[in-house]
Amino acid sequence: MSDLDFTICCTVTFFSKKRGTLPNLNNGKYCPHLVIKGAEQLLGVNFIDGEDVIFDQQIGANALPLHETVDYSALQAGTEFLIMESGNIVGEGIIKEIFQHKQYGSK
Repeated sequence: MSDLDFTICCTVTFFSKKRGTLPNLNNGKYCPHLVIKGAEQLLGVNFIDGEDVIFDQQIGANALPLHETVDYSALQAGTEFLIMESGNIVGEGIIKEIFQHKQYGSK
């Protein structure tokens, strides 16, 4: 199983003063970086689904890790993070669960 075979289940809030338009979390094209609060490492993710975004309100969302060469092991339930776009903090979130995928036929 690949190190990237997991889904990040989280709640996120996007800041109206930091982003001009609402991101679409459901089309598989929104790929910001997450930065764990207190750390500096950029963790590339791809949001694959979520509730409709409303600025400055917490919503549920799911994302997949993007890069094989990046260590995502610090992402655990309860981890707080910032959402970064081009060096700008546009939101924040907290991980609710890491859902580990199973290979077909495995138990």
